[in-house]
Amino acid sequence: MKFKGVTLLAIATAATLCALPMKQAFCQDSAAGQQMHQSGQDLKNAASATGESAEHAFHGTADQMSDATLTTKVKSTLLSNERTRKYSIHVESDHGNVTIDGAVGSRAKAKYIASVVASVSGVRTVQNKLTWPTS
Repeated sequence: MKFKGVTLLAIATAATLCALPMKQAFCQDSAAGQQMHQSGQDLKNAASATGESAEHAFHGTADQMSDATLTTKVKSTLLSNERTRKYSIHVESDHGNVTIDGAVGSRAKAKYIASVVASVSGVRTVQNKLTWPTS
C-alpha cells in the first residue's frame, strides 16, 4: 500500500507541475547570464567591425595603388610624347579622375595635353588646370 501512496503522490506532483506555468531555467535569466550574453554580443559586434575595418583598409590601399598606377601611366605618357615632355605638369589621380596642373605655352597646347591625358587607359575624366601666358 505504501507503494500505491508514493505512486499517487508522484502522479499528483507531476500533474501539478505540468499545470503550473514554469519559468525557464536558462542562464540568460540571471544577471550573470545576461552579462555573459551581452559580452558575447559585444564580441560578435567587435569582430564584425574589425572585419569591416580590414575590408575598408584593403579597398583604400587598393584604390591608392590604382591611383598611383594611373598617375604614373599619365606621367609616363606625357614624358614619352615629344610635344608634351618639355612641360612640368603636375598630375593627380582619384578613382580615374585626373587633374593636371602647370604652365604651358598656349591654350592650344593645354587642350592638346588634356587630350593626351584623356587617351590614357583608365582615365575617366580630366580636370585641366593648366595655365598659359595671356600676353
